[in-house]
Amino acid sequence: LFSAAQINSNIFFSPFLFKGVIDLETLGKKGYSVPKAGTIQVTLFNPNKTVVKMFLVTYDFKDMPTNHVTFLRHRIFLVPVEEEEGDGETQSSSDGTERGDGRERGKRILCYLMHLRFQRSKSEKIYLYKDIRLLFSRKSIEVDSGIPYELKSFTEMPRNPKYSPQL
Repeated sequence: LFSAAQINSNIFFSPFLFKGVIDLETLGKKGYSVPKAGTIQVTLFNPNKTVVKMFLVTYDFKDMPTNHVTFLRHRIFLVPVEEEEGDGETQSSSDGTERGDGRERGKRILCYLMHLRFQRSKSEKIYLYKDIRLLFSRKSIEVDSGIPYELKSFTEMPRNPKYSPQL
């Protein structure tokens, strides 16, 4: 989607997470033009230029009013695999531990998070603007609990209001 010459990407270090910021303002004030509906692909590379993770985020902003903005937040969790299908409702508690039929289950572990901002201009075009923000775990994804885990992705956006006026 973007070449290294077009973007200024910064990585900030913390004990557990990397924070990556892709500056889209270097492409111009409006950002990067995208169709009103489609899929955004962002690929995360390690310093050796090997692919670490490819993000595919589907969106549909055909109903976005002119001069409005919104965002998409794409999160990928490591979640416990359900042992039995239909064994009752499962809910997440405040500590991230899933509980269903009275038994405690494994915790969801956030592995990746990507935040994308979109705006619709006066000319009715949709733009990916300001920046793309990424959070990802510094450690390899390992769980020593004996519970099987799998990666699951979730994409969310604001609900009420879905779009906000551009300031």
